[in-house]
Formats: sequence, C-alpha cells, structure tokens
Amino acid sequence: MPVKSSDALANIGLYAHQGAAVAKKLGGSLIDAFRSAFSIDADIRRSYFRTKGVAHAKAGRYDAALPLLEEVWTAGDHDAEVALHLGIAYVRTGAVDKGLELLEKANAADAGDTKVATVLGLAYVQAQKYELAVPILAKVAEANPTNFNVRFRLGIALDNLGRFAHAIDSFQIAQGIRPNEAKVYRAIAYSYEQMGEHEQAIPYFKKANELDGGGA
Repeated sequence: MPVKSSDALANIGLYAHQGAAVAKKLGGSLIDAFRSAFSIDADIRRSYFRTKGVAHAKAGRYDAALPLLEEVWTAGDHDAEVALHLGIAYVRTGAVDKGLELLEKANAADAGDTKVATVLGLAYVQAQKYELAVPILAKVAEANPTNFNVRFRLGIALDNLGRFAHAIDSFQIAQGIRPNEAKVYRAIAYSYEQMGEHEQAIPYFKKANELDGGGA
C-alpha cells in the first residue's frame, strides 16, 4: 500500500526527531567520554608524578622530588604519604617551616605512625625546636628502642634544653646501640662538662679521641 505524501512527511519528521535524539545522546556520550579521557589523563599524570616524586625523595634526590610532589599536592592529593615526602623535601632543601607544617599534618593524620613521628621529631631537632622534638622523640624511642638516630637526637634536644642528666641517659642508650661512635662519647663528655663534672667527662673525651684515631 503506497504511503501518502502527508504520512511520508510525518514519518520523515518522526525519523528526523528520533535521529536528532540519538545524535544528542551520542553527542552527550562522546562529550562525557572526552571529559573522562581528560580526567583519566590527569589521574595518570598525578599518579606518575606521585610515584616518581616519592621515589626521588626516598633516594635523597630532594630537588628532583620537590616540583613533582608540589604538583600532586596542589592537585588536591593530600594524603599522609605525599605530605611526608613533600615535607621532607622542603626541610632538606631549606624550606624548613613549610616542611614542618606538612610533617605536622601527616603526623596529625596518623599519630600512631612511628615513621612520620620519627621524621617530624628529627626535623624539629634540625630546626632547633627542641621543646617540640623531645616528647615526640621520647615516644618514638619507647616504640623503637634500637633506633640509634632517635636516641642520639633526643639526647641533643635534651642537652640544648639544659636537661643534661636526661641527655646523658639518652646518649648512653645510643652508645649501647653503637659502641664505636665517637660523637656519642663526645656528646656525653660535653653534657658532663656543662654539669660541672669535669672528672666524669675526661674518660669520654679520651674514648672519643681514641675512636677518631687520635690515640689514647
């Protein structure tokens, strides 16, 4: 049965309307896909920067790590690992205040993470913020009693606060961990000297000199 011209026109209109709807949906899907592709690219870029930045920081290449991790942080990736390694990179490249701020955020995000607490405590000592360093390093030392650097730096912080007897206690624990470190014996000697106990200091000065190759 032939189709009337009016029906044909109606069908054309219907098909055209359906075609436009399909095209609109297709176009919308393409736009969404296009946006998603760019979103994926951004995620891949951030993931790459994060991986490379953390690797550089762990290897001590802080100048290389800094721009990569800054980009990740600026993009909104504010988790503890990024804060930790970006914070370390800042401290190691001289931007100590910015580094401490990030390390404090990382520590606040997970106060039970001894790695972050250790880095923060050591950074406080480097920045000569001894009152802040002592409670953190003391807590870390309890959790990890064989960590030489923690015990030694805790002793330094205590010594700089005038708490010489406690500093000696910490240095002597460090000495037990590494009995051949001249700097530990010298640190003990200086603490005794500052307490006015010269006789107590002498054997430690002698031992430090001996370990440094200066003889008895």
